[in-house]
Amino acid sequence: MRRASTPLALWSLLLLAFVALGGCRLGSEPPIRLYVLTPLAPHTPALATLSARRVVIGVGPVTVPRYVDRLPIVTGHAGPELQPAAYAQWAEPLRDSLVRVLAENVSLLLGTERVVLFPSKSPGALDYQVIVEVTHFLGEIGGETGLVALWSLVGKQGKEVVARQKSSLRVSNTGRDYEALAATMSQLVATLSREIAAAIIALELPASHP
Repeated sequence: MRRASTPLALWSLLLLAFVALGGCRLGSEPPIRLYVLTPLAPHTPALATLSARRVVIGVGPVTVPRYVDRLPIVTGHAGPELQPAAYAQWAEPLRDSLVRVLAENVSLLLGTERVVLFPSKSPGALDYQVIVEVTHFLGEIGGETGLVALWSLVGKQGKEVVARQKSSLRVSNTGRDYEALAATMSQLVATLSREIAAAIIALELPASHP
């Protein structure tokens, strides 16, 4: 009887060891880390103050390529191959993060709270609508990050394009992790925001911006 029970006990020990080993492997996987684009710091000086002019600005629609508008952070630059991160994700769709940060930055740079996301739930006409089509928004860990956007300003209650521009922006990312990459991408969005804000200022204050 004792000899017959030995294989069963041995198999039980092997099964327990296998389960324990599988648990260790699962427990050793790194947790998923979430990232967002961040706006300019609140103390950033405004390029101009338009609050007294009661200008209403709508930001959107904003579009991004579908291959980056996904939760896993996608990296790549010069070649045709892109790499989705295994454990680094956007906390929200990249398009949503981009339009939110653009609106916050434009509000800060123009010194006005009268900036809304388009379409707005608030009634009233817009003086300017910012429409952005991003055609490239990629970077590499420890490499170069680029943002290319075609954007326009629509005025006169959406009846006339009053400004149109292509912004091609690049910056080197010296960091070695996804946190540094997200910060670099936020830096590029800040530069794009400055170009858009400057165009609105030129339309509103032409005397000071010939």
